Amino acid sequence: MTAPAFDLAVGVSSGSLDAGLKQLHAGHRGLLKGDHTEVVSDVRYSVSWDLREPPRVSLGAPDAARWKKTWKQKGVGALPPSGVVQLVMPQLWFSLASNGGTPSELSSSVAVPARLLVVDGAVQVELLGVWMEIPPADGNDRAVLRQILVPRLLKLGSGLLEGLRLPAQDLFGQQVSLTPVLVDVTDRYVVVGTSSQPGAASASGVGWPPDKEVFCLVSPALMTTLVGAAAQQEAKKQEAVVDAKESLLGVADVTLEAHFRGLEGLRVEAQDPTRLSAGVDLSWRGAVTLFASDTDEGCALVEATQNM
Repeated sequence: MTAPAFDLAVGVSSGSLDAGLKQLHAGHRGLLKGDHTEVVSDVRYSVSWDLREPPRVSLGAPDAARWKKTWKQKGVGALPPSGVVQLVMPQLWFSLASNGGTPSELSSSVAVPARLLVVDGAVQVELLGVWMEIPPADGNDRAVLRQILVPRLLKLGSGLLEGLRLPAQDLFGQQVSLTPVLVDVTDRYVVVGTSSQPGAASASGVGWPPDKEVFCLVSPALMTTLVGAAAQQEAKKQEAVVDAKESLLGVADVTLEAHFRGLEGLRVEAQDPTRLSAGVDLSWRGAVTLFASDTDEGCALVEATQNM
């Protein structure tokens, strides 16, 4: 297997993404509803909306029938070949009133298809349109909703999907400069790959773990950097890793003190970055004190220091 084109890949399952959106829906209801008034063709329309059930993420593109009925963004034609997700709103309630009259209410399932991609080293959301399962029967109402409500649904969808970004700058206590280089959408995961070397990358040929809710894959080069940095951080504490003193039946005192100074020759296996080998740099100091049999004073017989 060739080395991956990224240093770190983080994958999140659709179930984990849905759990986060469910928490958002429960704790921040105000973000998922609103109202707006706008004049269209000299008629004053008022629109209110509310996501009454938590939104969820559907990984993959809509089928042909749904795509055909999607109100597409300007300039959008065919579905992109990869990176497509759908933000699904199972129950969107909205009302529409004109010139202060009695509002008409409707509840419908709505989906916002979007493409996730990397542009100039950042993950971006390219909105493709809005699909509504039960649009208003009146053609004029549909036109008004497309002009007033749809832009707000697109903005809401963009905000929620952008909130799913996976920052990966602070790893194991180490600050690492990583730039997104790929986004992969499978039938189970959204995966963001990052690298210390900016540039395009492909996820083809990479086998993502099949049975994890969240996973993190680290390249051997990055693992070497992280483990080495963590070892140096530990060495700077200058704390004894061994600090022992034993008395041998009143005959002698034995002391041993050792300090960790770092790793030497750190090597991470290319095929399995969880396996590594290294030499341990220790400085130690030991002493043995023998006690004379006819006096109360001891005699320092051995004292040595050594690096190993």
